[in-house]
Amino acid sequence: MQFYLIAVTAGLVSGLLQSAAILPGPGALILAYIAPLPLFLVGLGMGLQGAVVAVLVVGVLSVPLAGPLYAMIQVLVYGLPIIILSRQALMSRTDGQGVVHWYPAGQLLLWLSGIAMAGLAVMVVGLSLFGDGLLTQIRLVIEPFANQLPVPEQQDMLMSLADYVPAFFAVSWILGLIFNGILAQGLLVRFGQNLRSTPKMAEIKLPAAWIGVLAVALALSTMDGLIGVIGKTLAAIAIVPYFLLGLGVVHDFFRSWKARWIMLILFYGLLLMWPLPVLVAGLGLLKALLRLRGGKKLDNSGDNAEREE
Repeated sequence: MQFYLIAVTAGLVSGLLQSAAILPGPGALILAYIAPLPLFLVGLGMGLQGAVVAVLVVGVLSVPLAGPLYAMIQVLVYGLPIIILSRQALMSRTDGQGVVHWYPAGQLLLWLSGIAMAGLAVMVVGLSLFGDGLLTQIRLVIEPFANQLPVPEQQDMLMSLADYVPAFFAVSWILGLIFNGILAQGLLVRFGQNLRSTPKMAEIKLPAAWIGVLAVALALSTMDGLIGVIGKTLAAIAIVPYFLLGLGVVHDFFRSWKARWIMLILFYGLLLMWPLPVLVAGLGLLKALLRLRGGKKLDNSGDNAEREE
C-alpha cells in the first residue's frame, strides 16, 4: 500500500508541476522544467512498476485539466521515455567474481537520443498526413513573434532561424530529461534510496557507429527544405551525447584540484556563453575519436601478436 501511495503521490506532484507552465512569470517555467523529477525519483528509486503507476496518474490527472490530447502528449513526451530510461538504467549483470555491472550511461544517452529521433520522425509524418507539414507549422509559430519586432531586418533574421526551431526543442527536451534524471539519482543517493550506483561522467563511452550517425546527419543538414531541417535536428540530437562526453573530460580535468567544486560551479555558470557548448561537444567528439584510434591500435597489435605466434 505504501508503494502505490508513493507512486501515486509522485504522479500527482509531477502533474501539478507540469500544469504550472500556464501560470505567468519565470518561476512557473522552472516548476514545469522539473516536472519529470518526481517520475524519475519513482522510476530510479522504486523500479519499473512505480514509474508506470506514476505516469498513469499524470495522464489521468491531465485529462480534466487540459483534455485527453494534452494528457496523451504528456504521457508520450515525458512519461514513456522516463519509463524506458528507468527500466534500462536498473538493468544489471553479475560477473563470475560477483561484481555487479550496471547498464552503461553511454547506452542510456543513446536510448534518449534514439527516442528523440523517433519523436522527430513521428512529428514529420504526422504533420505531413494531418497538417500542412513541419515547415509550415514552424513558420506559423515564429511569425507572431517576428511581427512584433519593429525592424524588418530583425524580422527576417528571426524567420531565418526557423530551420533550427525543431533542433532547439529537441536538445532542450533531451537536456531537461538528463538534468532531472541526474538530479533524481543524486537525491536518491543522498537519502540512501538508490537502487543502482551513480555512473561517473568521466567514464561515459559511446560506440564508434554513433560518429557515423552524426556524419550522416551533418551531411543532410547542408540540404535545403524539409530534408535540411531534419538533418539539422538529427545533428543536434546526435551531438548531445558528445556534449556529455566533453563534460566528462572537464570533470576529469578538475578531479585532482583542491577547489574542484568551485571551478565546476564557475564552469557551469559560463556554459551558456557561446561558443562554449560547441567547444565542449567538440572536446567530447575528439575524445571519442582518440579512443577509437587507440582501440584500433590495440586491435592491430593483438593481430600482429597472433601472427607472430
